[in-house]
Amino acid sequence: MADMMLTGRVYEAADGVAAGFAQYLVGEGEAKAEALRLAHRVAQNAPASNFAVVQALPRIAEVGPTEGLLMESLMAAIAQGTPDAKARMAAFLEGRANKVKEA
Repeated sequence: MADMMLTGRVYEAADGVAAGFAQYLVGEGEAKAEALRLAHRVAQNAPASNFAVVQALPRIAEVGPTEGLLMESLMAAIAQGTPDAKARMAAFLEGRANKVKEA
């Protein structure tokens, strides 16, 4: 990123994905539909899980391994302790859970 900012270099979309600047590459005019598809998929997650991922991941990357493992375990405990998470686990254990499918 610093290289781009200092030199003004511009990357083509595919090169940006290859360099790790972005995770998705879609055709012209397809960005909104892809964004909505991804948003719908994320919205199906338990809210506490999304919160844990968004809040904890950037912080875990900034701390040492011991603190990171503690933070990860605390966020997992919070996310797994919600009524929704408990219901999903019960459904899994009782064989009622939906199969995970790739989107």
